[in-house]
Amino acid sequence: KMKSDKKSVELSEFFSIFPWPDDPDSQQGKEYFERTFKFMEKLLEHQWIKQLLKKKKVKILEICGGAGFGGIALAKILSEKNIDVEILITDLREDALKKAENWSKKMGIKNIKTIIMDAKEIGKLKDKFDIVLLYGLSTPHFNPWELVKLLSSVSSVLNDNGIFIVDESDRRYRIFLINNYQWALAEGSTENKLCVSFQTGYSLKEGTFKRTYINFSKTPIKPVEMETFMWGLSEVCAFMWTFFTDVDLIQLEGIRYFILGYSPRKKIKPNELKEPTLLK
Repeated sequence: KMKSDKKSVELSEFFSIFPWPDDPDSQQGKEYFERTFKFMEKLLEHQWIKQLLKKKKVKILEICGGAGFGGIALAKILSEKNIDVEILITDLREDALKKAENWSKKMGIKNIKTIIMDAKEIGKLKDKFDIVLLYGLSTPHFNPWELVKLLSSVSSVLNDNGIFIVDESDRRYRIFLINNYQWALAEGSTENKLCVSFQTGYSLKEGTFKRTYINFSKTPIKPVEMETFMWGLSEVCAFMWTFFTDVDLIQLEGIRYFILGYSPRKKIKPNELKEPTLLK
C-alpha cells in the first residue's frame, strides 16, 4: 500500500460528482460490468491473446483500475476457462480499490491484490506481467509527456511476449467533428449526480483542456477542475508503436476500441525519462 497524494484527492473529488459507473453493486454498475464482460469475450478472440493463453497461467496488472471492472471481468472469464490467474489492480483512489477487493470476492476471484499507485510509477514494481490493462477510457488523464512515461513503465513490467491492452475512443472525432466542442456541457445524470462542465483554460505545453465540473444536485456546490487531453485513436496507436513491436485494434462498439501493444521493445527505461527543459 502506498500513500495517497494530492492527485488521488482530486480524482476522488472528480468521480464523486461525475456520472461514471464506479459502484459494481449499483444497477448501473452491474450493467456496465456485463458490457465489460462482453468486451473481454471479444478480446479473447484475438490471435495474440489466444497465443498468450496457451500458458494456462496468466499474471495481469490493471492500472488506473478504479473499482476493477476491466481486470475482474477479464480474470473471471479466464478463470472460467480453467486458466490460473493472478491479478494486481492499481489506482490512486483507496476507496475505489476497496470496492474492487469486495467485488472480486463476490465474483470468486481469489488471487487478487490492490496497491495505491500512480500508473506512471509502475516501473518500480518488482513483478513481471503477461498482460497490462488500462480499462475505462482513462487516457485523457495523461497528457502526451505523461503517456510516454506511462508506456515506458508499462513496457518495463511486461514479459517479452506481453501485451498492453488500452480501452480507447477517438475523442477528436466524437467531440470535435460529431458533437462540436462545447464550452458548457451537460455531462449526464444519475440518481444523485447532475453534472455540468465548463471550459476554463488550455495548456499549450501540455495540450490539456481545463474544465470545471459542477454537480448541481449536491449542496453545497463545490466545483472540481480537471485537466484532460483529447486523444484520438491514431496518436495513441503511434505512441504505443514506439514502445511495442506491433500494434492492433479490436472494435468494441462504435468508435470504442481495444488497442493492443504486443511485445515491448524495452529500449527506453522509465528512469531515463528526465523532465525536459520545456516543462521545468
